[in-house]
Amino acid sequence: GGGPSGRRRRKMAALIPLGGPQLSTGSPSYETYYKQVDPACVGRIGASDAALFLKKSGLTDAVLGKIWDLADPEGKGFLDKQGFFIALRLVACAQSGHDVSLGNLNLALPPPKFHDSPSPLQISSSSDAHWAVRMEEKAKFDGIFESLLPVNGLLSGDKVKPVLMNSKLPLDILGMVWDLSDIDKDGHLDKDEFAVAMHLVYRALEKEPVPSVLPPSLVPPSKRKKTPAFPGAVPVLPASPPPKDSLRSTPSHGSVNSLNSTGSLSPKHSLKQAQAPAAWVVPITDKARYDEIFLKTDLDLDGFVSGLEVKDIFMHSGLSQKLLAHIWALADTRQMGKLNKEQFALAMFLIQQKVSKGIDPPQVLLPEMVPPSERTTSVQDSSSSVGSGEFTGVKELDDISQEISQLQREKYSLEQDIREREEAIRQKTTEVQDLQNDLDRETSSLQELEAQKQDAQDRLDEMDQQKTKLKDMLSDVRQKCQEETQVISSLKMQIQSQESDLKSQEDDISRAKAELSRLQQEETQLEQSIQAGKVQLETILKSLKSTQEEINQVSHSFHGVDLLFSTCTDSKESRALLPKPFLKSRICGAKTQTMSGMCKTHFLK
Repeated sequence: GGGPSGRRRRKMAALIPLGGPQLSTGSPSYETYYKQVDPACVGRIGASDAALFLKKSGLTDAVLGKIWDLADPEGKGFLDKQGFFIALRLVACAQSGHDVSLGNLNLALPPPKFHDSPSPLQISSSSDAHWAVRMEEKAKFDGIFESLLPVNGLLSGDKVKPVLMNSKLPLDILGMVWDLSDIDKDGHLDKDEFAVAMHLVYRALEKEPVPSVLPPSLVPPSKRKKTPAFPGAVPVLPASPPPKDSLRSTPSHGSVNSLNSTGSLSPKHSLKQAQAPAAWVVPITDKARYDEIFLKTDLDLDGFVSGLEVKDIFMHSGLSQKLLAHIWALADTRQMGKLNKEQFALAMFLIQQKVSKGIDPPQVLLPEMVPPSERTTSVQDSSSSVGSGEFTGVKELDDISQEISQLQREKYSLEQDIREREEAIRQKTTEVQDLQNDLDRETSSLQELEAQKQDAQDRLDEMDQQKTKLKDMLSDVRQKCQEETQVISSLKMQIQSQESDLKSQEDDISRAKAELSRLQQEETQLEQSIQAGKVQLETILKSLKSTQEEINQVSHSFHGVDLLFSTCTDSKESRALLPKPFLKSRICGAKTQTMSGMCKTHFLK
């Protein structure tokens, strides 16, 4: 569209390479998730189905919205298989903590995780937990099955063929439907197999291709453990063709008057729809109250409310999610994934019945529960989908009947186109409203930005003034710092001078200490020398004393000799008479006395 969402999608589509990011389709995890969402292998997944599945990832609505925009860049409103794989990869990115962007598609990531969704590695358990035939469809199919009077719980090909032929689908398609539905290949259909056949017919009428092999999600739970695979089976109708009478649309035994009431292929009908329309079960007073709630809930004013919009209202009832989901399925009669005003009133009525009176909602809508605006449309849809033509066996009449049936199908197709165009108009209106809302938000944002700009300018001016004051203060501080630096330099010089003087004095003290130590050593040595001299002097004095005594003794001895000698030597004759040794000893004694005197004199000095 021309709105912001349309422009955003076109921009993202331009960023995606031609053909989009090609992810591997051989991943068993992704294939399993895809089969859960598209069990019939149609090749396209609607927005409501994809949203219900992706919400199980636990991510926020904002992240899921971004993922949807990236997976559906062209705004088609549905996802093909490749787009669904892209969505799964982006979910894995978000769950692993990476940004949700196309650039992260090729990262090695674990498979995404979904709550209440089977593990992709357990394919068999996944199949057991889900059957593509919905509960309300199964109830309608069971009513048609019982109207055909089964024998021992089985319908033969003769009884099923008129119902299938009344769909006006090609014989090869009907042959494939029969072959896929007859799971145990016994030539008969039980109640579950008949439901599978009717489900495939509905899908074919909605232009969905019939699969070549029955998907696991379509296999009834009662048949899954013994389901054979027949990938090469040739689709055929029952071998023995019924007689022409059995080709008529009116079944035997007079059970019902026409196929439109017994074998109708429209899922919107039950056997009771042939009766006169009944009054609507929703009281008028309650309807008015529900309409007020609807108008408050329909925020985008598109005439519909989504599951996200009514989630809080439904959950406030205190009912289980399973029961609320069943009530939603009953109210969403057209399977659009959203409710109009009447459908919302019906859902609220069913919730109120359960909460206040304990009345459980029915498995299938009763005629009086069908919204009044849908009762006429429902019959028209049935006739246009199935056709009222009958086989008569006359070629001209059969041709006319076929032509009428073709015209009815064209009418139904045109009605579908009209509904789609109306939906497109609603979407355009919503986009216009979104654009107007965006414009209002942008205008408001612009005003806020202008106010913020003015505030920022005022703050900037204030900061400029503060900056000027701070510069002046900084200049004063720098001048004081310079003065203090000069004072510090002067003090440093004084300290250096004092340190030099102190070092010189310390050197003098060191030298004085060394000189003192040397003098002390010399003093000690002198004292030791004096002490030794005193000892030596004492020894010498003692020796001298003893020597003196000896000298005195000798002196006394020689004194008498001297007298004699002097007497004898007074005359030459007497000297001649004295022997020479005596004269010699006398001389020696004198010398000895002389030497002793010299020694004494030297010591005294």
